[in-house]
Amino acid sequence: MSESDRELVIVGVDSAAFSPLLEVLEERKVIGAEQLRLLDEEDSEPDPQVFANRSVPVGALEKFTFAPEQVVVLLKGGEAGRAALAAAEAAGAWVLDGADNTRGDESVTVVHPLLNIADIAGAERRVLALPAAGAAMVAEALAPLRDKLQAVEVQLNQPVSAIDKAAVDAMAAQTARMFNGQEAEVDPAIGHRLAFNHLSSSEALLASGHNLSELALVHDLRRLLGDTVAVDACINTASVFHGQLANVRVVLQEDADLAQVNALLRNGARLKMSERPSAQEAVGGEETLIGRVRQSLLNPRQVNFCAASDNLRKDLAMNCVQIVHLLLKNH
Repeated sequence: MSESDRELVIVGVDSAAFSPLLEVLEERKVIGAEQLRLLDEEDSEPDPQVFANRSVPVGALEKFTFAPEQVVVLLKGGEAGRAALAAAEAAGAWVLDGADNTRGDESVTVVHPLLNIADIAGAERRVLALPAAGAAMVAEALAPLRDKLQAVEVQLNQPVSAIDKAAVDAMAAQTARMFNGQEAEVDPAIGHRLAFNHLSSSEALLASGHNLSELALVHDLRRLLGDTVAVDACINTASVFHGQLANVRVVLQEDADLAQVNALLRNGARLKMSERPSAQEAVGGEETLIGRVRQSLLNPRQVNFCAASDNLRKDLAMNCVQIVHLLLKNH
């Protein structure tokens, strides 16, 4: 079967990642509109979507029949996402999970297109998982230093879009109300106001004091960097819609040679040096910005730096499209 005869099925039109994904698919000309199938839950009643100047209807997930020639991208989590995953895998389709449906399942291969794309060939199942956007960015930033790493600590400032589209809509509504002198309504699931705030955690805490997203970040980094690297992480939520920024602390196996570290980072794939990286500067871009590289005052083997990227376009949509292209072409 030729690449042009295969279909791409995207499940979850209401995801914050959907629009950037559709945009990158169209820019890269990976598929034609006739090959694209869009699905969501029947009761959501989404409008048709425009792709390559054509209107593409959104079908009911519950009524859709999956097939072996399809590549299925899951942007929807929860019960509906898990049901779609099970149905697509049972039909023999390739499934790429971008919504944490397979998080923690060691039988699923976590794939970053720049770091371990060859692992697809040896995948135990026809189910792959995208790393969380924060893990994708940090792993990419650390790739040039991978052979020198002993430990990594990440403090990720994630945007509200990393939670979900409902959180983006909630922050927009809260901002509008506050600008009009009204009290902002707080989502009880988050427990804090999102607008004009900085949250230590947007999720409930586990007994360890971590939240699930932090453990997922640690898990993904270990899968991408190797089990020999010790990893810890903290995720705060900043009151911005898009764009993530991480403060990364790495302990090297030997005393840091800052000139060498800078040279390695400067030559890293999809990395761009910036004196003072910001999330706003990274939004819309296709590179991870790296800056403020400095030796720790506490440990001669520790190097600290900042990384910033577009969490939706670069670390989810672009990575997803690269993997989809490979699956459609070679698998």
